[in-house]
Amino acid sequence: MGLGLKAKLTVFAVGIALLVCLVASILIIRDMQIQIETAMAEKSKSDLATALEITDYMLPGSWQVKNGELYKGQYRINDNTELVDKIARLTDDTVTIFLNNTRVATNIMRDGTRATGTVAADYVTETVLTNGNLYIGEAEVVGENYQTCYAPLKDDSGNIIGMFYIGVSKKLADQLRHSFTSIAVLSARIALLFALAGTCFIPLDTWSIGFDNRPVLCWKKNSKHGKTPR
Repeated sequence: MGLGLKAKLTVFAVGIALLVCLVASILIIRDMQIQIETAMAEKSKSDLATALEITDYMLPGSWQVKNGELYKGQYRINDNTELVDKIARLTDDTVTIFLNNTRVATNIMRDGTRATGTVAADYVTETVLTNGNLYIGEAEVVGENYQTCYAPLKDDSGNIIGMFYIGVSKKLADQLRHSFTSIAVLSARIALLFALAGTCFIPLDTWSIGFDNRPVLCWKKNSKHGKTPR
């Protein structure tokens, strides 16, 4: 047995409401993700600038290499835990200083020890050391996702001799993303339920307007002109 007119229109209205809610949810979630990613990238750049300012304040002088080790002015950077730990406490980030592409000072811990002596990824090395540009991107550090930012370090002659790294934890961003996604999905479900409930209270006459309430022409007999409408 086929569906009645009201049932067909109800299904159509619910389908339209579902489509609108789905599209709106997708757009909201996508826009939210873009905003979160942009905010994380901006924070990593801002924290890197802060870290470099702190470094200049704590260790005045230029970056240079002496006897195969990295120096800032007269201060040896290799295994300098005080500097990276200070910056980490102020920014709540992971901090690493590289001589070329090798970590010589870091607060990143692996197997209970600092991850000095390890090297940066090839794509980071190419972007920062070879091309002299900032690298901004995601990376997994000790099982946790970070928004990273690497900047080249130059000596007085303008030669790139290392990199300065900041990693902003994405844990909070992931939590925000999950919360906003849940809210968007819940809002879409509520809107759909209201749309569905609304169709149940619309009188049949409303659905069938234009079909059942069409004006009917009645004809009467006229002796002179035949039938005329009344």
